[in-house]
Amino acid sequence: MLRNSFKYHKLEKSYITTVLVQFVFDYDFIEILKGFLNEYLLRRDTIGVVYSDEFEVGDEGYFGENKVLFYYGIDDDWYDIVTYDELCNYLQVACDFFIERNKEKAEEANKYLIQIKEKYGVE
Repeated sequence: MLRNSFKYHKLEKSYITTVLVQFVFDYDFIEILKGFLNEYLLRRDTIGVVYSDEFEVGDEGYFGENKVLFYYGIDDDWYDIVTYDELCNYLQVACDFFIERNKEKAEEANKYLIQIKEKYGVE
């Protein structure tokens, strides 16, 4: 299962894994990858992704530079924050899992993952 893949790779931030599991299983994951590339993802009251560049230093809610916040749930403290490098690690595991089950979409998924990594200078 996908959660076990995250644990195997020592990626254990629970809200990030929960959001990504839901993205892989309940949404069009190729569109989700495009959203990560464009830094514009679906947000709902209980699930979403926020990029730190949406805030200025000193703004309420500011959580640092070059970071991504994943939230899941309705409580104010149900979130995890990662760097772009960490984001790419989580996305790699999610993509590998997705591709294993959707081989016909492997090329497209890999293309977006490579573009995301290039955007953030991650190898």
